[in-house]
Amino acid sequence: MYHVIVNPGSRSGAGNRIWQGLRSRFLAENVKFKEYRTCYRGHAGRIASSITAPGVWKEEDLLVVIGGDGTVNEVVTGIRQLQKVTLGYIPSGSGNDFARGLQIPSDAEKAAELLRTGKPVAIDVGRVHTGGKIRRFAISSGIGFDASICHEALSSPIKNVLNFLHLGKMTYIAIALRQLLSFQDFPMEFRLENGRKITFRRVLFAAAMNMKCEGGGVKFCPDADWADGNMDWIIVEGMARWKRLALFPLAVLGKHTGFREVHICRARTAMLKTDRRLPVHMDGESGGLQEQLTVTVEPEQLRVLSGYLPY
Repeated sequence: MYHVIVNPGSRSGAGNRIWQGLRSRFLAENVKFKEYRTCYRGHAGRIASSITAPGVWKEEDLLVVIGGDGTVNEVVTGIRQLQKVTLGYIPSGSGNDFARGLQIPSDAEKAAELLRTGKPVAIDVGRVHTGGKIRRFAISSGIGFDASICHEALSSPIKNVLNFLHLGKMTYIAIALRQLLSFQDFPMEFRLENGRKITFRRVLFAAAMNMKCEGGGVKFCPDADWADGNMDWIIVEGMARWKRLALFPLAVLGKHTGFREVHICRARTAMLKTDRRLPVHMDGESGGLQEQLTVTVEPEQLRVLSGYLPY
């Protein structure tokens, strides 16, 4: 049985169009499925929580998601039994970093083929404790500048226009350029699970990366491995404003790690504290304004049908 969670509004209605085509195909091929359409922000998580509950979910079933990275985030956060669920994904968002990380085609028909031919791979799932709440993420979670971009993009009318023109990735670039010279650096205390504490004085942003890319293909942590039981952290500190203009174009190519202001480390658990409340994101979705958070890796992994071919 396929349980299909559809965000019909993703990328200006692309989610709905993709689902209508796939639904017709399922009916023609006598595929057993149930459809669940999201109606509001957070709805995908509620649906996932309900259908994966103990006694309800059957391990041989497949949970299919049609939407963007935000929809994936809601679903992953809502899943009740990570180790018993296999996820199939058809991307219909603007960033699609989850699909990029797992080599799932951006073409809907090719992605749909993986529901039958894809190989299940076990991936890590991140967990964020902040503001008295727990949220998960599959791609990345960050605080500071990158999260500020995500916050603005979620409410920006520019995103809808650019999605309509199939230029959704430009949303993040446009907002980043506007904020780049005005965002105020912040001090941060960073503590690893082994007790090591590092103090940074002028941080632009800090992000825990499960996948190599966020923000529509920005390869912040080129060596990140979604199955190694750790998160790769990038912390950018003390970078001159003019130099920031070069950071993001180089990061798209993964060529930014030579900057002395770019710090990268790997950890299963890390805690950070800032001097003020700052934007936080999980997979591009808002985590509100926070001044302290703990990021770790869930003890259970999630199976995903992937186009990934091991070497």
